[in-house]
Parts: sequence; structure tokens; C-alpha cells
Amino acid sequence: MKPFAAWLIALIGSLVVLFVSLGYYASSQILFFKLRDVEVIKRRETRAKRLNMEVFQSLPQDDILIPSKFDYSINAIFVYPNETNKWMVLCHGVTENKISSIKYLNMFTDMGYNCVIYDARRHGNTGGAHSTYGFYEKYDLETVVDYLFDHYGPDVEVGIHGESMGAATMLLYAGELSNRAKFYISDASFSTFGDELTNIFSQYTKIGSPIVLLFANIFFRIRSRFSLFKVSPIRVIDQIRQPVLFIHSKPDKFIPYTQTEQLYKKKKPPKAAWYPERGGHVESFNRNPEKYRKVVASFIANHVGW
Repeated sequence: MKPFAAWLIALIGSLVVLFVSLGYYASSQILFFKLRDVEVIKRRETRAKRLNMEVFQSLPQDDILIPSKFDYSINAIFVYPNETNKWMVLCHGVTENKISSIKYLNMFTDMGYNCVIYDARRHGNTGGAHSTYGFYEKYDLETVVDYLFDHYGPDVEVGIHGESMGAATMLLYAGELSNRAKFYISDASFSTFGDELTNIFSQYTKIGSPIVLLFANIFFRIRSRFSLFKVSPIRVIDQIRQPVLFIHSKPDKFIPYTQTEQLYKKKKPPKAAWYPERGGHVESFNRNPEKYRKVVASFIANHVGW
């Protein structure tokens, strides 16, 4: 074998080994990222005056473990301070847990609704070995919504609010599964998981990002039996017939607000959008609480009639 050919084969072999290693490492970081501690989230929300645990715990509620379709339990809390059949199901973002949803719960219970908060797959007190950013999580959302109908009355009316991964999960549920809700509020969803990973990778290196993503996806399929290319809200957004309110802060660098713009443009009416000028990722409520409430209340009144 000529020296150049041998050198070329060795180079290609080294590159394959490199990208396989990077793909395995990337898949591990994505599937098994470090979660925020519950107590840390409680302290953060309490200091920001978005959480008072004594007040929350005084509300009528049922803390329940619901069997998932994947042989683990989903921890959900059904909170019902209001005499109404109108419920909001709240889906938190990646690394967070149901405590993060209490700020939205306070808003919706003040508006006269009851609420469900729950821990997503692998978060908080819910089981599950891997996080899949909506692929399996949408089935857990379906399970929670079905439980609500089965145990709190077949005449309940449901809206769903999600932020970040929770918003993507909600849109995948609405576009692919049973879709029993009357409306949806999407706060800072990505349009496709692949685009979001490319955005994250590009903040660290521009060398080989698409190739690393390809190898990472191979390991996703091997280790968790899902494809990142199927975690794509924009692929199913035009299947959602119910009203959707899209919210996304323009300064968001983690998930660019242009991804929500893409979702909004493809969604068929009825729909609405609000892009606040202040706030980073999922900080639209934190930075603009009064405006956030007004936008949500107006959307529900105009498009749902609650």
C-alpha cells in the first residue's frame, strides 16, 4: 500500500473514532444531564417571591403517583381551590420540576381555574432513565390529562401551558396524540430538537457539529430508542386545530425566539403571539408578570371564552 493511501485510511479511521466518541459523549450529556435540586429551586423561587410553600400547601390538593406507559410513576399534584370544571395542566422545562410551575399555578388559580403540576420524565419524583425532550414525555402528558378526566369528572375542560421542553412536549401531544385540551400556551418552545442542539453545539464549536449530531442520534436510537428528528413540533404544528398562544422573549439566547416565529407562521388559525422585549430563556413571566397575565387572560377570553 502506498504511503499516501495508508495515511489517508489512518486519517479517516481516526476521524471516525473521534466522531463516534464525540457522539457518544454528546448523547450522554443530552440524555443524562444534571438536574436542578428541588431545594435549590424552592429557594430560588421563594427569594424571587414567586413561591410561598405554606400558602401553596394550604390549597386543597391531591399528591398522586400515576402509572406511566413505561413502567415508572409520574408524580402529579392536582390543586383545586376553585369551584370550577376548568383546569390548567402545567408542563415545566428541562432540568426543572413541578415546583417551577407554581408561579403559573398562582396566576391561573387567581384567574379562577384549578391546576395540575407534575414532574416530567426523569425529573423530580417521576421515574424514567432518559430525558427525550418530548418524544416519550408527550405520552406522560397524555397520561396525566387522561387521569384528570377519569378522576375529576368527564365534563372537565382543560387548557395546557408549557415552557421550553414542556412547551415542545405539549405541542407534540397536541399534534400527534389524543389532544383533549381546548387550548395551548407555548412559552419558549424549540421548533425542532435538531435545530436546538445545533444552536447549543455552535456556542462551543463550529467544527463538525452536524456530524457530531448525526453520531449522537445513532446513540439516541441505541440507548433510548428515539430519534431526535422525530422531536419536531414544527412537523406537527399544522395538525393542531385548537387555539395556541405563542410566547417567547426576544433576548432568549438558549432557544432563539425565531424558532417560535417559525411555529407561529406554520400554525393555522386560531392563534396569537407575544414576543416580549425583556427576559432571557423562559423569563417572560419573571420579567413581565402583569403583562404576561393580561396577554394570557385576553387570549383565553377571545379564543376560548372561559
